Amino acid sequence: MAPGGRTLFNQSVMVRSFVRIDYFAKGPNGESVRRIVNPYAFVWGAYPNLSLSFVAPLVSVRRDGPAMPSSVTKTDFGDGRVFARYDLFRKNVPGGFTRLSPEVGIQIPTGTAFSTGSAAPIASLVFSHVRDPHWLVADVQFTYSTTNSDGFRPGNRWRYDVTYMRRLADIEAPTIYLVLEMNGEQARRSRLNGGAVEASGGNLVFLSPGVEMFLTRRLVLEFSLPVPAGRDLNGNQLKPRVSVIGGFRWLF
Repeated sequence: MAPGGRTLFNQSVMVRSFVRIDYFAKGPNGESVRRIVNPYAFVWGAYPNLSLSFVAPLVSVRRDGPAMPSSVTKTDFGDGRVFARYDLFRKNVPGGFTRLSPEVGIQIPTGTAFSTGSAAPIASLVFSHVRDPHWLVADVQFTYSTTNSDGFRPGNRWRYDVTYMRRLADIEAPTIYLVLEMNGEQARRSRLNGGAVEASGGNLVFLSPGVEMFLTRRLVLEFSLPVPAGRDLNGNQLKPRVSVIGGFRWLF
């Protein structure tokens, strides 16, 4: 699910949501963690070349361990994000198009239990190339973190994504695309009162096979199975083990 790989449309509103379930490998104390992230995104195609987005993630974390009498679950909203995306270059051809779209945004500390407590400017560049039945979407995103009121600064991070989609032939309803996605994140160590937090930052890489089903021209279902291909994390951090994603996009 590419962060910049959003549906292209003009002067309409799209609602997108999905559920991502992450299971992490057990830590040294035997603790296991399950995290569910459920973002709600509202996208407005304001003008032919401009779209505006707002994203609010609902997060739930369950922890189990031998030292706990029962599992502990905490659910709350995380920090919201606002984006503006502009198609700097666009070319339409029969059966496809090409787009190069810079995007700027900001992460706003609107969350509570899962908030960083700091604002974070975000810049992205998205490349989309479609020649039916093939789709190629690639994007890179940089997040610059700031220090919150407690002296904590999350590490700056790069996120990247390359997605290839191919439509299955001889299927008309629904239209089905097979998806292969590679995405990753490289994050610097966080800092607390100027000192580095050892158990923070590192590199994650996922290979994510999936499927997208266009039930109608306005409703899309999407499923993905991210598989960790690289888990080079600093210090004693929980490592992702199994992930599942399912969601929808609705244009109205």
